[in-house]
Amino acid sequence: MKKESVIVVMVSSILLSSCSNSNRDISKDNLVGNWIEVMPVNKHIIQGINLNSDGTASSIGMATLLYDSWEQVDKSKIALTGKSIGNRQTINFTDTLDIVSLKNDTLTLGKGDMYRILYVKKESDNRIPVNSVTNSGGTVCFSFNADSSKVNLFLPEEELVLTQKHKADGRSVWNIEDDDTYLLEKSENEWIISRRGRLLYSTTGREDAIHATFRTNTQDTINVSFYRKAGVAQIETNGIYNLLYQYRTASGYGYKNSVFDLRGKGEEATLTNLIENKSIILKEK
Repeated sequence: MKKESVIVVMVSSILLSSCSNSNRDISKDNLVGNWIEVMPVNKHIIQGINLNSDGTASSIGMATLLYDSWEQVDKSKIALTGKSIGNRQTINFTDTLDIVSLKNDTLTLGKGDMYRILYVKKESDNRIPVNSVTNSGGTVCFSFNADSSKVNLFLPEEELVLTQKHKADGRSVWNIEDDDTYLLEKSENEWIISRRGRLLYSTTGREDAIHATFRTNTQDTINVSFYRKAGVAQIETNGIYNLLYQYRTASGYGYKNSVFDLRGKGEEATLTNLIENKSIILKEK
């Protein structure tokens, strides 16, 4: 009887060791991908981490915790670096977590015996990430259905279904029958998401944005943000936003939508209200 107990203990030890992943076998390539946090209580919330092979990282569905880089430390740990935004301040951080286990497409991270976070790798649903152009956003994702007639938009607090529509110029956009909802479209080679005329997300985010402040002859202020890769310009005055689209000009630049036309060169520009057929001269501060 004693001999059988010893055998059982030995077999159990072998089974446990075979079921556990050795951290020494986990490479950087194994960690690359989109990792979505498993949240049984809040299944409607999509959040996680995108780990790129070049060491950069981004947040998925998190507006106040923005990852920007990562590295594997001593095979058994992962260091995540980024910014925490809240209470009118931004704090840089590096969070080093234990790689508790990695089996197939399931990753468990933790910190000592304090807590565990379970992630699953998501690549098969073809989610497309876009990055915030505001100071308070991170990365959100969207995915198309089979015929591209609908889009699932995964936001930090909710998931929306957008329906395909066509603009007068034939371009496709996806939104809901409400001007207050999010609108997805492709501009140049970038995906952009806007709401109420305000640009919120684009493929490259803020990385190539140029911000300018103009004065009118009555000393009113008009703020303009140019997103060159997306080929759009965001104008804002008194809290009202309009998104204008770039068009070719002989010299200088030109952006317009159905209401406004912005033409400029150097430090001067002209903003025309196409409905009222009125123009104002702008001079950059």
